[in-house]
Amino acid sequence: MSQERGLTLVETARLFALMNVSIHDALQTTLASKFVYGLWRPVTAIRQADTDLNAATAPDSTWLPLLPTPPYPSYAGNMATIGASAARVIALAIGTNDVEVHTTWKQSGGQADMTHTFSTLSDVAQEQADSRIYGGIHYRFDNVAGQVAGTAVAEYVFANFMTPR
Repeated sequence: MSQERGLTLVETARLFALMNVSIHDALQTTLASKFVYGLWRPVTAIRQADTDLNAATAPDSTWLPLLPTPPYPSYAGNMATIGASAARVIALAIGTNDVEVHTTWKQSGGQADMTHTFSTLSDVAQEQADSRIYGGIHYRFDNVAGQVAGTAVAEYVFANFMTPR
């Protein structure tokens, strides 16, 4: 993106610094929230549904998520924070969210490579967040909270640090 927009070396370095500071600071927020709220992960909620004080739920002791469950509480979602923070600070730095992004997964075993195209930076961030729900390690509200934190931190970092001279 920086090459396509003709950013100088200094502008590109600033973009990378803003993105990394934003991601780091946003992650500090979500990591802290995990231990403030201590919310159980989907695997625990599903397996122990008979302990949730809701007679309408039933446990499934054999349920497994598609992704390995991290060994810490769920809320707020770290990957949702990373994606939202990076997407927002990049959009602020280059002046638009409307950036077409192409991602290619290289396949093995003679299968054709797969390319996915996104219309905006925020679309990339949303798919990153959704992957944690599809993988069974987060709830939607985990991701919404992570995205809110990531976006807010990105906006604060962009407005207050490493401003152009």
